[in-house]
Amino acid sequence: MKRIVLRWMRIRVLLPLMVAVGISAIPAVSAERYSADDLLSMDLEQLANVKVTTLSKREERYMATAGAVFVITSDDIRRSGVRSIPDALRLAPGLQVSQTNANQFQVGIRGQTDFWTDLLLVMVDGRPIYNTTFSGVWWVAQNYPLEEIARIEIVRGPGGAIWGSNAVNGVINIITKKAGASQGLRITAGEGTEETGFGNISYGASSGDVDYRLYAMRETRDGGLSGNGLNDMPDFRRMKQQGFRLDWNASASTKVSLHGDAYQIHSGQYGTWMPNPTVGNASNAQINSLNAFSGKNIVSRVETDIASNVSLKGQLFYDQYKVHTQIIREKKETFDGEFQVDFSDILNQNISVGTNVRRLRSHFNNTPQFQMPTRTTGITSFFINDELALFDGMFRIIGGLKLEKNSYTTWESQPSIRTIVSNDNWAVWASASRTVRTPNDMENGLSWNRKASGWCTPPRVCLVKQTGDGRAKSEHVKSYEVGARLRPTEKSLIELTAFKTIYKGVLDTWQDKSNLATNAATGITYEYLTNVLNGKGDGFEANFRVEAFDELTLKGSYTYLHQVYVDYPVKDGETKWTVLSNKFQDPRSRFHVGLSWDPTKMLEFDANVYFNGPFRDGSVNGNHRLDMRVGIKPIEGLEISFVAQDMMNLKHFENENNSMQYATQQQQRWYMRATYLYK
Repeated sequence: MKRIVLRWMRIRVLLPLMVAVGISAIPAVSAERYSADDLLSMDLEQLANVKVTTLSKREERYMATAGAVFVITSDDIRRSGVRSIPDALRLAPGLQVSQTNANQFQVGIRGQTDFWTDLLLVMVDGRPIYNTTFSGVWWVAQNYPLEEIARIEIVRGPGGAIWGSNAVNGVINIITKKAGASQGLRITAGEGTEETGFGNISYGASSGDVDYRLYAMRETRDGGLSGNGLNDMPDFRRMKQQGFRLDWNASASTKVSLHGDAYQIHSGQYGTWMPNPTVGNASNAQINSLNAFSGKNIVSRVETDIASNVSLKGQLFYDQYKVHTQIIREKKETFDGEFQVDFSDILNQNISVGTNVRRLRSHFNNTPQFQMPTRTTGITSFFINDELALFDGMFRIIGGLKLEKNSYTTWESQPSIRTIVSNDNWAVWASASRTVRTPNDMENGLSWNRKASGWCTPPRVCLVKQTGDGRAKSEHVKSYEVGARLRPTEKSLIELTAFKTIYKGVLDTWQDKSNLATNAATGITYEYLTNVLNGKGDGFEANFRVEAFDELTLKGSYTYLHQVYVDYPVKDGETKWTVLSNKFQDPRSRFHVGLSWDPTKMLEFDANVYFNGPFRDGSVNGNHRLDMRVGIKPIEGLEISFVAQDMMNLKHFENENNSMQYATQQQQRWYMRATYLYK
């Protein structure tokens, strides 16, 4: 309690300072220099006409998209009061977001949501941030000033025909603001009970035809609570990040951008660890260690018209990250080149063709417990997307095909077909797709003494060794979807989606117990990464948004998911356990209801209620979460917010332990934040 009081005393010093800065600068601020995005909420008319790119890899109106697309706007993020990108994703239907501990999130779409989730493509401005080592995302390392995010586009359902492997259950594209959209000096600072201190500063300006922005951010986060709810756990996080963006209007038809980031993160870890198995009796031990994550990237992008109806897009990026945990110690470099040509309105068709080449260099510092080979791998792909418009564009048929191979596969094809009937106020669509999740680095070279197995008399060691020996093949997924989007009035929007997904060859672990005598003699049981499951999933998603009055907006969503897995092709006690373990990952039902109310021009109030049903098996119970925010704008350019999160729970678990870290209880928390924009 004493620690909390001291933190709030520091806030009482910080916020008056921010207010004083704002008051001293107000004579230099003029109202007409603020954009609507800075001061106003995006209304439904703007949302219906916003241009999205993630579904088809080219701009199209939100109302006309032939798929389950959801847009989290910059204002949605600001008014929700969240402090991280994964927390912002809770606003979307069809997503399962759970916080394992203070520095780890698990994010999935339409099922199979655990730490090793490998069916989801996540990007920042079109740059993939999923990790080809295990096909997942280090969410602890994905940060950006939330004030500088323009929107988050989410495609629920397959995107393999456009984006390739990993875009199986969905695609998340985090789109940052162009430099010209965030001009001036912006300062944000705050502090709270668990978010123990955070702040960022950005500066944007123009020079001729070039807009630029620089930013720096820093955050500290406290640890969670132990299972008994009495002890603080060492799963804290300390993060700092810097970056820049340049946007150049080289000509009326040519746009060039260059942007990059660098980050450094330290986080605490508490979990089980396999001691050195070469000496004495091995057993699982509790460890308390410090993890380090660092990285940098630079992205160059050009868009130009090369003929009246022909445009060219190109992107080159370099990405490097380093991970140093008790288990994984890796440095990976990625070189990527992508080019796309769009043909518009040719015989009522819009055609896009493109290619992508990616090279990755991985270096591992192996330990006696965890080994991976150092190597260079690659991914090559080609795609074509053809949209045929009939009846003045009211009826459209979209066909797509992606051909892709990596260092562990031959060419894999990923076709899709979509149809949509739409106008400005309604849309009905249907789609069928075949997608692929291709093998990754761990499935082709891992050797991990993962845990102790049974009891052995020294000096013999009993352990389970997880092994990726290349036997894993591509997972093939067929998906079917129908949906509708309706605007009953100018102030309301309703969306409904139903889907069915068929998984063949889902990868998981399997212990080969056919040679029990050898296992007993050596004390080693091998656990292989291979295709051992088939599965089916179906469900529906609904979301709505209503502007009840000019000052009051209501929104919400509901998601239902049902999944069944069967052991295939091996049927034994081990694969039956694997089937059960997949049931731990997702609740059957979840919903979100929120409201945003502006009683005066200076005052904002927001409330969001989230519900996650109990996991279908395991120890995670269903829980409600209530977040509330009060925002005050005493002068133009200054906003002060008070945010309370998880008001229905003093503490609770959102997920179970995983092989990387123990789960900790998330606590009820509060913070205050001040943002000042000077132009």
